Amino acid sequence: MNTIEKIKRSWWVILSFILFINGVGFLYIGSKHNNRNWIIEGIAYEIPWFLYFVYFAMFGTPKLNFLIPSSLILVLAVILMFVSIVRSVWVAVKLADVYDNMEKYAIQSTVLDISQKSKENNSFANFGCCLCILVIFIVFLIVVL
Repeated sequence: MNTIEKIKRSWWVILSFILFINGVGFLYIGSKHNNRNWIIEGIAYEIPWFLYFVYFAMFGTPKLNFLIPSSLILVLAVILMFVSIVRSVWVAVKLADVYDNMEKYAIQSTVLDISQKSKENNSFANFGCCLCILVIFIVFLIVVL
């Protein structure tokens, strides 16, 4: 892949440099690649900003005292912004590697042959697993009570 294509595919990294929306890039790339971890990461980067604005709406203009919760939230938000910048560049580099080596990372489908005997064994294993979980739950209840 040429450099222009790499830049086109990693435009979302710019969002990490913008104050207040530094997690939106991870929300975008996570939804594009169906990666739940990146979506959770994007939400985690946005939560401190949300809390800061909620605190601002409830109590007005915050003072710059580090014992006030709004200042602590703001410091956490700025630290997470720098983490999101580093992390987004890292993910963009890894994705560029994946885009360059698509045949290496391609998912190959396989055909599974499940015989009747393995289906019977699987149902017995499921019953044993459920029974074991039930026994553990009963023992837990006895210990708690």
